[in-house]
Amino acid sequence: MSRPILVTLRALLVVLFVGFAVAALYAPSFVLSVFGKPVGLALAVVLFAGALCVELVLVSVWMLVTMAHDDSIFDDRSPADRWVNIAIGALTAGAAVSLIGLVYFVAAQVANPSSATVAVLVIAAAASGASAALALLVAVMRRLLHSAMQLRSELAEVI
Repeated sequence: MSRPILVTLRALLVVLFVGFAVAALYAPSFVLSVFGKPVGLALAVVLFAGALCVELVLVSVWMLVTMAHDDSIFDDRSPADRWVNIAIGALTAGAAVSLIGLVYFVAAQVANPSSATVAVLVIAAAASGASAALALLVAVMRRLLHSAMQLRSELAEVI
């Protein structure tokens, strides 16, 4: 992996991590002021949990990039599989949190319709679908990682 790509990727990961950390800190007061107590509190919890899931995925990606740079990602003894599993778990949890938020806001929309709640419904549905799709994609990538590790091990035996 070339140095400019590595530096750019790590810089973007740091920016995303800081952005989600700031969102997790300041979103609760914002959504409470917009939506009021019961709905705003639920949205704050969903946003905080979702931000934590995203941050865990970003840490996993950081660790995997480090292993790829060190050329240890395909090593049988490397913790790459653990970091991939953490990313899958965090993405799955993010999909579940988004889905729970979606169900809650559908109920809130029925009880008290507003255009702001409709926007939250669309965002929650998109976040849930995107998280689930990414979890499935990373699961496929995990299988490819296992295949590459096995092929590298077989190649090492031949040589």
